[in-house]
Amino acid sequence: MGDVFKDPVQLSKGIKLKDLLNGSAEFHLDMDFKKSNMSMMMNCDDDLCPDIDDSDSDSEDVYKNIEEATEKNMLSCPEYHTFSDLSSKMIDCVPSGDVKMLILEEGNGPLVPVDAMVTLHYAAYFEKATLPFDTTLTMNSGSPLTIRLGKGRILPGLEIGITSIRGPKARFLLMLQPKVAWGPYGVPPRIRPEPALFVIVLYDVDDIQGTIRYNDLPSEEQKKFEVAVKTVKSLHNHAKILFSKKQKYLKAIKNYQQSISILNTAQTKNKDEENEVKRLKVNSYTNLAVCYYKLNKPKYIINMCEALEYVIDTEKNCKVMFYYARGHEMLGKHEEALQYYKKALKLEPKNTDIAEALANLDKYYKKSADQERDLWQNAFQCTPQKKTVVYDVDDDFKNGVVDMCQSLTASDEYAKFDLPPGLTKDEVECIKDLSSKFDSIVILEEGEGRKKRFSIVKKANT
Repeated sequence: MGDVFKDPVQLSKGIKLKDLLNGSAEFHLDMDFKKSNMSMMMNCDDDLCPDIDDSDSDSEDVYKNIEEATEKNMLSCPEYHTFSDLSSKMIDCVPSGDVKMLILEEGNGPLVPVDAMVTLHYAAYFEKATLPFDTTLTMNSGSPLTIRLGKGRILPGLEIGITSIRGPKARFLLMLQPKVAWGPYGVPPRIRPEPALFVIVLYDVDDIQGTIRYNDLPSEEQKKFEVAVKTVKSLHNHAKILFSKKQKYLKAIKNYQQSISILNTAQTKNKDEENEVKRLKVNSYTNLAVCYYKLNKPKYIINMCEALEYVIDTEKNCKVMFYYARGHEMLGKHEEALQYYKKALKLEPKNTDIAEALANLDKYYKKSADQERDLWQNAFQCTPQKKTVVYDVDDDFKNGVVDMCQSLTASDEYAKFDLPPGLTKDEVECIKDLSSKFDSIVILEEGEGRKKRFSIVKKANT
């Protein structure tokens, strides 16, 4: 029977990691599978069973790709002498020391909740290894893994470590003992019953249960500044995900509305806490305006901007001015929109979104003017008369002007030519008229009266 298991055995059905950890997985082996496979091989023609190239080129390419991916995603194994030496620089996440942590880059939020939705990448290494034996880089088409904590979907030690870090945007090391990883026996042959070092990059944290926890608290506890702010930040983060990744604007609106309700009841003790509550209110109302813009509800956009007038001086807030303009523009109130866009541009002169909005509004005015002109022309059944320029010059002069303009237009460089003095009025008018037909050529006039000088300017191509 020992000979049967010399070569790897292909399972007919996958095994869940949860079942392996709980010890509830069962295996049913067909002891004749070797015989059936061998009989099939014996009956094959030579052409159907060519010699197999046993070179390791494919494996080397895979290893190289993994090594490059770990380096690119900052998941490479750090330098150390031994696991023992590295662990001495780490802190214990649990008293037993089964989970140790070293923070490489601190996150920018509160501690990760035990039931949060997290997005991360990790790479796991055995001692002295340079390539990971397990990594999310080979899962999910290489994209970061999004998982819900508290559901037994990842190793216990990983959950303990992740919930001991502040996130999102954190990078850290976790050293897990077999007891809190794959178990004391490991999962041979790939996973040995040894300590493993995890390099983890935490990208996002979505506290989807934050509101439920808040609602379960007594009212006095809900009013505390720390509790209110923590809940509001969770709501905002979840709303951001709903808005940007899922485009669920109505659900995002509910989160921002609930944030305002919570902030209105928050009890502050000093000026710093008051400013933080004010900042979060501004963020809530402004993002509500953005959501209503996505839903094409201009009146609601303006309502949110008006609500902010009770919180801050909106004339000094570029984003509020911008969405005031958006709302009025959507309602067809273009004069009001133009005024708000100008106020926004004054606050942020280099803002490309405002510049683009003003350019679009300018196009609207030009189009409206053309439509109005066409309307009146049609109403009176008249056609615009084309202006006819009459000047007394010979054909040789005209041809000379055209040839010069064509020659200048063929060049990409800037050029300026002063016209000779003493030209007649008709000659000047001829040059102006013919050069106007070339987009890159303009006539420059300088001086007054007898001192007036004319130049032909060729603009450089951009």
